Amino acid sequence: MKLNDNETQSIAATVSDVLEGKVKKEEVKYPHKMYHPENGKEVEVKDKAEHEEYAKKGYVHEKPEVNEVEEPRAKGEKDFKDKHVVKKVGVKTDLDGSVYNKEEKEAKVEQEEESVEQQADEESEKQAKYRKFFDKALKKFGVESPAELDKEKKKEFFDYVDKNYEADKESD
Repeated sequence: MKLNDNETQSIAATVSDVLEGKVKKEEVKYPHKMYHPENGKEVEVKDKAEHEEYAKKGYVHEKPEVNEVEEPRAKGEKDFKDKHVVKKVGVKTDLDGSVYNKEEKEAKVEQEEESVEQQADEESEKQAKYRKFFDKALKKFGVESPAELDKEKKKEFFDYVDKNYEADKESD
């Protein structure tokens, strides 16, 4: 242990000053934080005037311990389990949590796929029928696209299509 190094000398001087009553007042650096003594609210003071203002209100440099409200706890294992759904190992469930077996699930998926294909076929037939009527209407108005029509003729064109095209299961 070295007795003459700078750190040891500094400590010795500080102890000597304290014992003799010579307390060095450290220079305060700004900005720094101050805390409310009761609720621990933190503020940052930027200069000496602001520091003195908060000091008069009782603010301190050390953050006080504040007792905060604890989160509620479950009273036991049963309460905990009631509040949390547990997925059983080895049991397969749908997204809604209903239990199923593999064969039922595959049959359900096949039915859904067939339904989608059937709807796509129906849509394409309906679209073809509408496209055919729409093209005839374009020919009647002497254009290849509704964009070629001016505002009044365009309105007349679409009113004609709406009035004369009968879709399946259409209602007013």
